[in-house]
Amino acid sequence: MKNQFASKLSLETCPGTLNLEITEPEDLKLFASLKAAKGIEITPEQPNFCSAVCYPVLIAGSIKGAIVLPCVADYPRNKMELIAPVHIRKTLHLNAGDVVEVEVP
Repeated sequence: MKNQFASKLSLETCPGTLNLEITEPEDLKLFASLKAAKGIEITPEQPNFCSAVCYPVLIAGSIKGAIVLPCVADYPRNKMELIAPVHIRKTLHLNAGDVVEVEVP
């Protein structure tokens, strides 16, 4: 998948994702409308991996990244996974419960 992130999203990604829990009703509505839009498809390169849809974003106003939405039937509707070229949690000095701004260009 890393090759597809590079070719389709122009992102050389750091291993792992930052998982966010969306709790505000307005943010959940915005996230649902984003998920209804056409994203960039990522297909599994290994057995037991699922396909995903990605959406380019700007994280905390400065980190180019993407939302990765796994194509899994029971995936939580309020969970957002982010990828980026840097370790997001360390770069932004995040702790559990911190608020992270994610902008869709």
